[in-house]
Amino acid sequence: MEFIGRENELELLRDWNKKSSKLTVIYGRRRVGKTRLVEEYSKNETIYTFEGIEGQSKKNQQKAFLSQLSLQSDAPGLRELSPQNWNGLLLLLSNMIGPDPCVVFFDEFQWMAGDRNELVSYLKFSWDNIFTRKNKVHLILCGSLSSFMVKNVLKSKALYGRVETEIHLRPLFLPVIVRKFGKKRSLREFVELYMAIGGIPQYLKMIDFSKSVLLNLQRLCFTSNGYLVNELDRILISHFGKNRIYRNILTYLAKARWRNRGQIQKACRVGSGGRISEYLENLELAGFIEKYVSVDKPNGIRNARYRIADPFLLFYFNFIFPNLNKINQPGEPFPVANFLPEKKYLPWQGFAFEKVCFQHNRLIADKLGFGAVRYNAGSWFKSGLQNTKIQIDLIYARADGVLLLCEIKFTRNKVGKEVIKDIEKKVETLPNPRQFTIEKILITASKPTKPLLNEGYFNRILTIEDIFGT
Repeated sequence: MEFIGRENELELLRDWNKKSSKLTVIYGRRRVGKTRLVEEYSKNETIYTFEGIEGQSKKNQQKAFLSQLSLQSDAPGLRELSPQNWNGLLLLLSNMIGPDPCVVFFDEFQWMAGDRNELVSYLKFSWDNIFTRKNKVHLILCGSLSSFMVKNVLKSKALYGRVETEIHLRPLFLPVIVRKFGKKRSLREFVELYMAIGGIPQYLKMIDFSKSVLLNLQRLCFTSNGYLVNELDRILISHFGKNRIYRNILTYLAKARWRNRGQIQKACRVGSGGRISEYLENLELAGFIEKYVSVDKPNGIRNARYRIADPFLLFYFNFIFPNLNKINQPGEPFPVANFLPEKKYLPWQGFAFEKVCFQHNRLIADKLGFGAVRYNAGSWFKSGLQNTKIQIDLIYARADGVLLLCEIKFTRNKVGKEVIKDIEKKVETLPNPRQFTIEKILITASKPTKPLLNEGYFNRILTIEDIFGT
């Protein structure tokens, strides 16, 4: 697939004074396009690439590094050398690249380091005493194990103050995908596709845009050996090894939609102490779940809830995981309708569309014309309330004294006057001690009926064309 988007990230990478050295750290979930980003940035640069080998010992990592070094060097005899330590290998690298400006790319750095701090410490010494003095190098450390990259690299004492650029690479936003492929399918189909697989470039690369979204999902998700059928296992092993607690937490949140820390700890049988916090933080850093508090209590950490943030994981646990036996049966694959029955799929789409809108809340703010106003965007819920129907999934608390409530609908039929009752219940429950002006917004995938328009109830009505259209 042609490289698309990432303009801001490319600008950050290109901001390098080649008269000196620069250190950059890139991290993000598996398949999000980290390596491809560096390749695009460096296509007109001299680059030396080194990749860590998953699951290998320190000795084998050093051998692999030396082997990759020899393949990119004209110096004879490198392959025959026996690596002594990382200090020696980094000195060899410095001598090889010389004084001319170049990019050095350490891909899957967490595997190269073996989840330990030893390489980071050696790198600190080499950076201070060799690379910044002898070379003009843009050193890029990249990893898919976000917890290691954040805790052991970005927050390490060794590299503190030395990292000039930090890039947390996230999935592509929907408008970027629509701008590239929008002429091939309807906008509604692109929204449905995004609800199922999100903005992961590797997944988008496998989409045949000459066919409908449902036919693509059947091939990738509901056919034996379909690429996404076993993707969860690859994701979890890559990020967390064989620790099943992470799978248990995701499975539980997929069923419950949201839960607080104590409920997760109890349901997943995690012992007392700090381990549950570590598990949740690692899942957050990977981009798989998100922690949120009620928008009217931005500091209410004790009441924080957790929910799955990754669109593909939501889709997987709802439709792929319960049908794995049927998907893997020999013979012709079942029709996609067998796996996406309307009775379950249509309500799920409504929930998934709310997530899409939440992910694009800054875009929606711009479309509504208050992007320049300071605001908090988030969800609202009453503390301790178990009935998620009263939760407001997207609400803006604006510095100009406005509470903007968004009612989000993804239906096939036009939205009628009955939607007013839904949002009135929420308005009645919503606390407003500062007497903010309440504005109501309808976000819909279908056009409103004339009777609803005639009511004049909503301050604005946005369709998917208004938000995501080119």
